[in-house]
Amino acid sequence: MKKRVVITGVGALTAIGEGAEPLWSAVIQGKSAIDFMSLGGSAEGERGIAAARVPDFNPEKFVTQKKSLKLMARDIQLAVAGAALAVKDARLAPSVASRNEATGLETTRDPERCGVIVGAGVLNHELDELAASIGSSLDDAGRLDLKRFGEEGIPALFPLWLLKYLPNMPACHISILFNFQGLNNTLTTGATAGLQAAGEAFRIIQRGDADLILAGGAESKVNPVGLSQYEALGVLSKNAAEDPRSAYRPFDAAADGFVVGEGAGFLVLEEREHARKRHANVYAEVVGFASSSDTGREIAMQGALAEAGITAGDLKYLQACGIGLPEDDLKEIRAIQETFNGSSQNLCVGASKPVTGFTGFAAGALDLVISSLVLKNQIVPPLINFQKPRVPLGFRVMKEKTAEKIAYAMTNAFGFNGHSVSLVTKACGGLE
Repeated sequence: MKKRVVITGVGALTAIGEGAEPLWSAVIQGKSAIDFMSLGGSAEGERGIAAARVPDFNPEKFVTQKKSLKLMARDIQLAVAGAALAVKDARLAPSVASRNEATGLETTRDPERCGVIVGAGVLNHELDELAASIGSSLDDAGRLDLKRFGEEGIPALFPLWLLKYLPNMPACHISILFNFQGLNNTLTTGATAGLQAAGEAFRIIQRGDADLILAGGAESKVNPVGLSQYEALGVLSKNAAEDPRSAYRPFDAAADGFVVGEGAGFLVLEEREHARKRHANVYAEVVGFASSSDTGREIAMQGALAEAGITAGDLKYLQACGIGLPEDDLKEIRAIQETFNGSSQNLCVGASKPVTGFTGFAAGALDLVISSLVLKNQIVPPLINFQKPRVPLGFRVMKEKTAEKIAYAMTNAFGFNGHSVSLVTKACGGLE
């Protein structure tokens, strides 16, 4: 018999600030954190680039062993912070050996039955770390000599430099910090990775191979290396040069790309009986999950609905990917229309990337945090910056927050690199 799985903790670190509650407040109020910012090289008076950067981030607040920071790129620091916020929200003690009666932190868990799954990838290097080694590897014409870089440049780097940028390191640090000794995995499926991590956690707990899994993702591309990658792909909004807060426009006729953000989103997924025994707070129950290829958006959506045992007409809220790329948004609209096939008139669709910016590996997990809060609070947030649809939608888009009776929600993550993921959650009043 399959185990039931619930979400008992949510953690978010975004340009809005620290925690899921500030994020939720901004989402329902339609406040964007996107603004002009400098990357450190802009001249005085220049507006810099449009992006959404986590303000005043202090990793030492979350990393107890300060020496570990030397081995953490910013992406890893964000991941550890997001995971810590989810652990705190779930009222899980940092160690199974301690208990704080004042805060109600629970320690009744087996560390070997607790796991970590993180959506990550090759992390962006800091230019100042590479500058010295590259400078010593130039030929007489000022061009990079790869042979010289191998012989002289690489030895000049910090000996453990590579450990700061390996994709598996966020999961490694998180598991050590919170003593989660069970399964440990990293998914490198791009912008779908954070949501796919939650879906894989659901599967593993469902079949009885774990009691509790911390799942999510983190990424920062608000840096020269990351921005240059997106610039080369031609996916950044040109409208952001004029008005950064209104430039990001999923499903809108004027959409022309996304605006880069950074952040972390993590969730604690837990076997229902395990959560009940420790009197955990519950946001929602996970009831369906499916994934497919880039051309299988509707396959992922239909598969998640089928596992949940509901029809499209039973679904009231959909947290769309809404990546803001015209062709990708159109594909998602068509997939929604095909999946609901005439039963989408009462479906409310939201997309929150205009609030946080596009956060890459964190995006799907942050969307699941938001849809979990939609179910818990029974409020549908507005889709900001939406004015005129690219094509007739056939579903509802809210201009302002609206109270609705919502039993089921779907969260989509459709990357522009070949993956489609959908997850269905159910409103859950309690565990008694």
